[in-house]
This record gives sequence, structure tokens and C-alpha cells, in this order.
Amino acid sequence: MLGSIIGDIVGSIYEFHNIKTKDFPFFPERGEYTDDSILTVATAEWLLDGAGTKDSGPYYFRYASRYPHPMGAYGNSFIRWVKRAATGDFAPYNSCGNGSAMRVGPVGWAFQTIDTVLAAAEASAACTHNHPEGIKGAQATALCIFMARIGATKEEIRTAVVSRFGYDLSFTCDGIRESYGWGATCQDTVPQAIVAFLDGKDFEDSIRNAISLGGDSDTLACITGSIAEAFFGIPEELCKKGMGYLPYSLRKVVEEFEQKYGNKIIKEEQYMYDRMYTPERISALKDNEVFVFGSNLAGMHAGGAARLAADRFGAVWGQGVGLQGQSYAIPTMQGGVETILPYVDEFIGFARSHPELTFYVTRIGCGIAGFTVKEIAPLFSEALEVKNVILPDDFVKVLQK
Repeated sequence: MLGSIIGDIVGSIYEFHNIKTKDFPFFPERGEYTDDSILTVATAEWLLDGAGTKDSGPYYFRYASRYPHPMGAYGNSFIRWVKRAATGDFAPYNSCGNGSAMRVGPVGWAFQTIDTVLAAAEASAACTHNHPEGIKGAQATALCIFMARIGATKEEIRTAVVSRFGYDLSFTCDGIRESYGWGATCQDTVPQAIVAFLDGKDFEDSIRNAISLGGDSDTLACITGSIAEAFFGIPEELCKKGMGYLPYSLRKVVEEFEQKYGNKIIKEEQYMYDRMYTPERISALKDNEVFVFGSNLAGMHAGGAARLAADRFGAVWGQGVGLQGQSYAIPTMQGGVETILPYVDEFIGFARSHPELTFYVTRIGCGIAGFTVKEIAPLFSEALEVKNVILPDDFVKVLQK
């Protein structure tokens, strides 16, 4: 959920002073958290206090009452709803505004299936934004977060959103930047926020994409940030800076939520690959970590770990051997297992000469290439003595027999 808050803070000064460039100070001097962050934290508390089984409306009412004058202010319809809620009338107001999508971020982290994510996203939205488009915007955002969190590729996320919700995601940020104007509905902002992530190279670049479009900048960046966090992870320095903008009362809830939901994912799957074995799933890496995958000599990274390497870790189409961004390709499709050994030996030599890097070897050759672990693992026998090469657990078990 911290990705939502960072996007909101960075975009806060541009909401009413749009810019059409990606070149701007990432944490502006006058930036502050806005209603987007406040209501995102309200969603987090709603989830912490009963996993979304309670009515979400009272949580948004309490937070809006506790923080009545944020930078940028609440929307007029929401303000009227808060006033009615103070009298006990919590009836929704049929909004299709992007407020439902901006506050939904925590939902994508708190559940383990698509159905439960979508149900909770609807429950978080419908207390105010019960218009079909308002619910759709929240659900589409939460779905993106959930899929990114569990390791889906960008194309898988794009396809799922288009097929389930009918959003047009065929454009690019560069293609719409000059013509895109103000829009406060879900249908005018959620697709754009998703594309800002899809076009992004990393977390920060995704936020810059969103803000460079103009329009409702803080909310665009809030939605984009919520998805980009789940896909790319957030550099530790940005996390610390973002948390530094929040008062203790908000920060405490964020920390509690991250400890229960977010930090577990980040530590185990993104920042703590320091165990004896390669993790079952790698969704992001530190700057000094490298994803080692099975390739083909033509460098056609179309499936399996190779597709993940191309989508996330810099593997280059047409390059089938060696270091590429934060990935290292070992060809496995050119013949028998004996044809793989020279490339494995070359890799081990490369790893030895680069002790500053940590290499996570996936089960190369055991997928599309059709080899077994017992056939491939012995090729890595020398890697057991190389401290910065991490092998899959079943490779190690074979080698230790």
C-alpha cells in the first residue's frame, strides 16, 4: 500500500498545476499526503479490523472526520456524504469517481484468490461509489495489484483487465500525453493509470509516467503506484522518504498493515533472497542480484522463466547467452544435455569473476527443454563452491547425494 501513498505525495503539487514531462523532482519540497493517502489508510484499517467483513463506510467517515482538511481537499460529493454520515445516513451516492480506485490499494495485498480480491474491492467501493463504473475501477485496480503480487507478467495483467473489465489499454503514455486532460471518473483515469504502470521500467518510472500525463495527477500516480509496488517493489530509500511525510497516526497503520501483509511479500519475495536455495518464485531483485534462466541460442524469450526474464529483468530478444540487464541466459534447447555443460561452465566462471553479484539459478532446462532435475543438476557441481551462486533446492539435493 505504500506505493499508493508515495504516488499521492509525489503527485500532490501537480494536481492543479499539471506538467507534461517526466523530468521533475521526485519528492517535491511542497509535496504532502492528500485525501488519497488518508482514505487508503482507512482501507488498510478496515482490512486489519476484520479482513473486510465489516461495513467499510464507517472507516472512511472516521478518517475523513479525523483529517478534515487535507491538501487538495476531498471531492464535493464525498464531503456531502460525510456530512450525511455524521447524522447516521451512510447511503451511497452512486459515484463513478476515481476515489474508489485510489483507496483500494491494500485490498490487492490482503487476499489470496481473484474472487476474494474482487469481492473485497467491491465492498470497499460500494459504500460510496456504488455506480458500476466506480466498482469496476476499484476491482480493476485491485486485480492488477493481486496479479502483479503473485508474479503475473505485464501482458497477463493487461489481458486480464481487458477481458474482464473491457478497458482499452492499447495506447501508450507517449501517445496520449499531449491530448490527455482532466478527468475524475474511473473510466477517465484507471485505464491511464494502468498503462502508466505497463509502460514503466521500474517503480519510479511508472510514477513519472502517471504524473506526466497531467489531469488528476496525485490520484493517477496513487493508482499507478499501488500496482507498480506489487510488480517492481519499492527501493528502500523511497519507502523511508514516503513514510517520512506521514504523521504518526497514519504511519502506525501503514506499518501494521505492511507487517501483516505487505512486508512479508516484500521481504520473502523481493528483498531477502539470501537463503541457501533459489526461491520458488522471484518477482523482483536488488540491484546486485541476477536471475539465471534457461534460454535458446536464438534468444526467443517466449515462455516460462525466459519470458519472466524478458518482462522484468532485462533479457534481450535475440540474445541467447550471457548477462542481459539483471538476467543471465544459459541456452538449453540446442541438443542433448552435454551441449549445455559448456555454457554452464562459462556461467560459473562469470560468477566467480563477479563476486559483487548474487546469481539465482532457476531450474534451467527442466521446463520447455524437457530435461529432468537429475540430468541438469550435475552440470552445476562446481557451483556448490561458489558462494554467490544460489541453486534450486532440488538441484542441491541431487548434488549432495
